[in-house]
Amino acid sequence: MAISIKETEFDGLAAVEILTSKARMVVITSMGPRIAFFGARKTAGRDGRNLLFWDFPRKYNRDQWKLMGGHRVWAMRPLGDEAEETYADDNRACSVRVTARGVEVRGASHPVFKTAMTLGIKVLADDTFIIDNRITNTSEMVWSGGVWGLTCTLPKANTRYGIPLGRDGAWDIFLIGYPKRWAGAQHAKVVDPAVRLTEHCMLVTPKGQISKRMVQAPQGIIGMTDPGEKLSFIKHCEYVDGAAYPMGCNIAFYAGKKNFMLEMETMGTSQTVLPGASLTSRETWMLRKPVDWARLKGTLALK
Repeated sequence: MAISIKETEFDGLAAVEILTSKARMVVITSMGPRIAFFGARKTAGRDGRNLLFWDFPRKYNRDQWKLMGGHRVWAMRPLGDEAEETYADDNRACSVRVTARGVEVRGASHPVFKTAMTLGIKVLADDTFIIDNRITNTSEMVWSGGVWGLTCTLPKANTRYGIPLGRDGAWDIFLIGYPKRWAGAQHAKVVDPAVRLTEHCMLVTPKGQISKRMVQAPQGIIGMTDPGEKLSFIKHCEYVDGAAYPMGCNIAFYAGKKNFMLEMETMGTSQTVLPGASLTSRETWMLRKPVDWARLKGTLALK
């Protein structure tokens, strides 16, 4: 397996590019940390489109915080998108360490909350990456919470999303959280034409309106299928039975107005983190043959 790792620029920002024979990833290092680009490599000299949303015009802000897009690491509390701490340290400079098969990008420790966010990226196969979303407690005091991995994707015409439901075996129960209103002006419909359930999957077809769900999904999978690119981008984060998750849910999505983006989200377990220790939520990112989420039966094979 041939891997190329080199310094580059993306949108005027310092970055590291990781190339394999089947995939391209660009990780911002001058702020964040963020993954700004992820897509397939096609023929020589031509890559597939960026499956991630990136806010080139810097249109989406909240006070001094910039959405930017791509994939980011957040600290998570119960219903954590209401906490100011979540946004506090998203846009400052990072340190970077290149490894044999990837890169580790760490943000600065926040001066008040004393947490530092890190993205550890490792190439597992030509079309498969390990993404370690990590929070380190740099304080002399304990910290408690979880790791939230948010991936802003860019839906195109006929892009479909799926969250496989349930598990194999005789005991099969799952939960769905319905956020109706949050962060003041944000609200979503309970009866939502963008969301449909089959026996084995939650299907999401962005309709241009705000849409949001939280799901207890023991398979730990959320993915998108892009017919134009003729592939699926799948994220997997292992589910831990009996662990503390927000509202009992480990997977979520958020669709923005006018389909400007759809976030595929994983929530890690909530734990107490001792001084100097870290809490990691590991995702596996895969580019695979197109998955027809509507026809999914049983559990999803990830090979």
